[in-house]
Amino acid sequence: MSSQTQFIAKLEKILTFLKNSKLEYLKASDRFNLPQNKRFFNMQSTLRNRFFQDVASLLRSMNVEMDNLVINKLNFEQIVASSNTIIKKGHLEKCIELDKKLVKLYGEALEIDPNHDILIHQNEKIAKVIQENIHFLENAGYVLES
Repeated sequence: MSSQTQFIAKLEKILTFLKNSKLEYLKASDRFNLPQNKRFFNMQSTLRNRFFQDVASLLRSMNVEMDNLVINKLNFEQIVASSNTIIKKGHLEKCIELDKKLVKLYGEALEIDPNHDILIHQNEKIAKVIQENIHFLENAGYVLES
């Protein structure tokens, strides 16, 4: 497989994880009552949406048809409504897990083609948020399992 094809495949995976991450941050926002927490999670959701648009734009600039990508197909994981029995930390842990996968995917994409400042910037922002989320959970008395 050519490096161009590998790069496009990585970007497609990044889009899928950005989409899922955006939804998970919205769920987390719904679970927290403090306005500053809601604001933070809503902002992260908005950032994931903006990152999604930027990566989609990058793919379009590479003449990739967005209609052919898997991200436009039905994703049952997104349709499943979150249960009211899920505790608050569950959504935040899911956000951290998705963000860690995103950082890994960004790293893999940048290994293939390191000349994309937008990907570098997004990767750095997401890595920083992971640390903020872990700190948030630790302050709330939760311990993350590795």
